[in-house]
Amino acid sequence: MLNGENAVRVRFELERNRVVKFVVQLECCFGDIWHPVVRYDTAHGFAHRDVLYPSGQVEKTELMVRDYNDALTFALRDLSQKWEEYRARYEQWISQQM
Repeated sequence: MLNGENAVRVRFELERNRVVKFVVQLECCFGDIWHPVVRYDTAHGFAHRDVLYPSGQVEKTELMVRDYNDALTFALRDLSQKWEEYRARYEQWISQQM
């Protein structure tokens, strides 16, 4: 938990000290509903970031990294440094839908 309304969910698998898959997801609570806001993962066979919109739209961007270890490190650092910015952006998108 980052605080009572924001959390980063982390899951990863290792084989021989190498990351073979991972998910790092920022989840934010608006009202009483938790929303996934930004997700880094290795689904689809490559490391990427999904920007998730309240409408359900997903914007996928491939991470240009050497391996999944670097991608996981990047994801953790990015969300720990920018979670407030991502939350504010998502909140703005929600207000635009009303």
